[in-house]
Amino acid sequence: MVTWTQVLQMITDGPDLPMQGTVVERDAGNSTQAESFAVVGAVPMFVGAADSARIWRHGLKLRVENSSGAPVFISDGVVAWDFAGHQDAPRKGNVNNLRYLGSAQFLFNRRGATEWTGDDFTRPTGPPEEVTYLGRDCWAIELAPPERKPHPMQLVVDAETGMFLAQRVDAVGYSYSFAELSLGGELDDDLFRWTGPSVSDEELKRRRMAEHEQREVEKRRWFEHEVTNQVLRVRVPMDLTPERMFAIDEDSGAFEAGLKGGNLARRRRSELEWNPGWVGVVHRWSTPEFDWAITVRDVELDEKSLADIRGRLHPGVAVDRISSVVVDRDRRRGLV
Repeated sequence: MVTWTQVLQMITDGPDLPMQGTVVERDAGNSTQAESFAVVGAVPMFVGAADSARIWRHGLKLRVENSSGAPVFISDGVVAWDFAGHQDAPRKGNVNNLRYLGSAQFLFNRRGATEWTGDDFTRPTGPPEEVTYLGRDCWAIELAPPERKPHPMQLVVDAETGMFLAQRVDAVGYSYSFAELSLGGELDDDLFRWTGPSVSDEELKRRRMAEHEQREVEKRRWFEHEVTNQVLRVRVPMDLTPERMFAIDEDSGAFEAGLKGGNLARRRRSELEWNPGWVGVVHRWSTPEFDWAITVRDVELDEKSLADIRGRLHPGVAVDRISSVVVDRDRRRGLV
């Protein structure tokens, strides 16, 4: 009698024979589950199989068609074509950016060894049972649910390849399984290639950006037409009283202070270049005794505002060497 350990080894490391078959889903209304996750970098390609989907697979090569015979996903093992949302010109990308979704995924994507750790349907409730399914020698196995889930899962595993031929939860009456299946033989490589038009990820990104920019233009046009096309520039009061003193040099009178959303500093007047290490628009000027600098984030200080600030900091004192400079993160360090 075969043991669970032997079956698990076949599931994770069995031979990948060419296969083709049709998937049937039962009670789809109760089996649908939402999947959500965060994505960093390129948006993945997704592949699953709905009711009556036709599947061809050999190793990393895969073709999925819907019940009408239209391609849903094609991959030659290196390049992948995703037809979801773009039937005439599929999205073209790298197979390394592929994610399998849905309960039916394990009918054509082997459940790897790392997915048998933990307690999420990883332990059998009893020994494997030898059965025949679609004319093939198989093992029937029931997997115990984790504590957070109420019902066990039933599997039918092909004895020759270790692939799942059926996955069920009998307690609620739904399943994914092969209604017909052929394993072995030869599959034409043309099944796993798309020679028609396609769109690269880079082109899709350019299109989406252009569409976004066009929508923003249309929104602005609506506002100008329905509300006003006048420039809404107004003067607002701003409290630039220091909230925190970062540094004080009592001998020279130099200091650096933190403002609400900005910084203010001065040093003894000098001919040496000066950058206090801030990012953004830094406004600088000099009086006979000191060099001054100020930056305020998210607010544009015009000349009238700067003159008002200077008049409050050192009223009646002559000012020269007025300048403004945009400092990015690469320039904020290394300057005196």
